[in-house]
Amino acid sequence: MKYKKLCLPILIGVMLTSLIGCSKSTTAVENNLNQGKQVKVQNVKSESINNVSELSGTLQPFEEATVSFEVSGIINSLNAKEGSNVSKDDILATVDSKNYELQVGQAQANADKASAAVTQTEKGARAQQVEQVKLKAEQAEIAYNQAVVDFNRNKTLFEAEAISKSDYEKFQNNVTVAQKDMEGAKQAYSLIAEGSTEEEKAQANAGYNQANAAKAQAELALSKTSLRSSINGVVISKLISQGQLVAPGTPAYKIGNIDKLKVLLSVPDYEVSSWKIGDKISAKLYDDSMDGVVTNIFATTNANTGSISVEVNIDNPDHKWRSGQVVTCSHNTDNGQGIILPKEVVISTGGSSPYVFLLKDNKAIKTAVEVGELKNNKFEIKSGINESDQVIIEGMDKLSNNDSVKVSGSDK
Repeated sequence: MKYKKLCLPILIGVMLTSLIGCSKSTTAVENNLNQGKQVKVQNVKSESINNVSELSGTLQPFEEATVSFEVSGIINSLNAKEGSNVSKDDILATVDSKNYELQVGQAQANADKASAAVTQTEKGARAQQVEQVKLKAEQAEIAYNQAVVDFNRNKTLFEAEAISKSDYEKFQNNVTVAQKDMEGAKQAYSLIAEGSTEEEKAQANAGYNQANAAKAQAELALSKTSLRSSINGVVISKLISQGQLVAPGTPAYKIGNIDKLKVLLSVPDYEVSSWKIGDKISAKLYDDSMDGVVTNIFATTNANTGSISVEVNIDNPDHKWRSGQVVTCSHNTDNGQGIILPKEVVISTGGSSPYVFLLKDNKAIKTAVEVGELKNNKFEIKSGINESDQVIIEGMDKLSNNDSVKVSGSDK
């Protein structure tokens, strides 16, 4: 009994204390409801929408050429090493030129001979030569006349049977031979006196031109024994060795112009419409970066990747970057103005359409929105809200539609 009497006052005290505590807690909750939930808002405004594409590619020389020999021979000198700078027409290597020098000498001799023939047909024979031929013609005529006289005298003797028939025929033959010699001598005199015909002159000139063409060909072959660079650039690779026998067409050096580099980027076909020739590109290699420009957009799509190649040129005057290095290129596309919100502000749960909470008359108003692409953790809002609206950016995870809220701060 004494125990019960003692416990009763204690129990009554505990109950009173609990009732008082509950009354205070209920009062705090009611006060919070009356004041509204704490939130932070941001004024909706239009911003510039920029899409940034980052694509990687391998640097290539802006211009590249494989230099090959055009003549055969044994290589007797190599003047360029891999990595060395060369200028157009620099001699990179040579082959033994002795045989080609002999061919030039022979061609020169033939050209000189043909030139002399042309000169002779143009000028004609010298006076002394003409006089000698004339003298021979006169002598031949005299010999003919004498042969006729001898024949006539011996004809009389033959008719008188003073000489034999064989002697008579001998004098008759002498006349025939003398006549032919006279006619030949007179014809030779006529030709030399009149000079060369137009046909003879044309033939001599043709021979001269042919000889000069052969000489030029021999000289060209001799010049090809020195292999020259076709462009300004850097030796990328050396493909021959000292003492090697090479044939026409044998590759010797690969030269690349790296004063300017190019890189081919594989741009997805759905994105290529935002790329234009002349667009500026930022290329990055490790901690270094340089500007580039789009110079070509290929016309066809790669069937395997569904991408389109875009060529970017990068000035490289100091040769800081090299062919074969991989760079990352950034392309910035301005898509005009639009509304952009952090992805945390846009709520989408249980497969429901995305929505945000707008602040209106101190209440959180659930508002459906249409979102675009997610870039840099931000959504482009295509519809649902307008400029001058106030969107709740903090505290929205505890809100329901039409909840009363209290703004604790805002972002302009």
